[in-house]
Amino acid sequence: MCNRLGGITMPRFPVDEKSIENGKAFLSGTDYKHVVKVLRMKEGDAITLFDTSSFEYEGLISHVGSKEVTVDIVSSRRVETDSPLRITLMQGLPKGDKMDYIIEKATELGVHTIVPVVTERSQVRTVEKKKRWERIAVEASKQCGRTKPPAIENTLNFDEAIKHKDDNELAFILHVGSQISLKDFLKNPLQHPTNIIVLIGPEGGFSEKEVLLATEMGFTSLGLGPRTLRTETAGIAVLSIIQFQHGDL
Repeated sequence: MCNRLGGITMPRFPVDEKSIENGKAFLSGTDYKHVVKVLRMKEGDAITLFDTSSFEYEGLISHVGSKEVTVDIVSSRRVETDSPLRITLMQGLPKGDKMDYIIEKATELGVHTIVPVVTERSQVRTVEKKKRWERIAVEASKQCGRTKPPAIENTLNFDEAIKHKDDNELAFILHVGSQISLKDFLKNPLQHPTNIIVLIGPEGGFSEKEVLLATEMGFTSLGLGPRTLRTETAGIAVLSIIQFQHGDL
């Protein structure tokens, strides 16, 4: 979660633009603990802040209090690190902590929105992890240079999720039985997507019934080549291909 500018590595933290007053910003809560307890930063140390309006601020710590750090803003600049594509990842809920990894890597790859989905083959049916996932997205944004973490939506059932497709969105469902590969599909010169929905199953993939329901709702069934990928690998592969073909990789 550091930013390298002018050969100097500076820690990078989110800030609410409304909290910046008279050239000063303030860090509290978990960010305060990270600055003071983990990084052991002191007055005079350089730090980088960013807000959700795509601005980044270079500053110096001017005061370390008992619960708050004050930062004097030295300069600010608008940064464009968000993907030109609006990609929504609808991810079938996997077992264990795999969703943590998926959210972290999807954030690094520029996803706009992440929707956890309960499918027929999901072994996890209920979750109370939205706040945790939002924190992971923020931490990943700090590290990768994003100013706007992806939105983490409430968990939806499969039937609810596929109804969220708009007419102007390119939407596809990953299915090992598909005869069309994502790579070949995106090579079509008629495809110039900006709004994309990617639907990925949990361990075991989607049932044939789910694939049929999704295609009836306008999703295209696509594959990822001759090898079967783990659910936590599929998202990384799909987002990388899309960003390379139409985005900013």
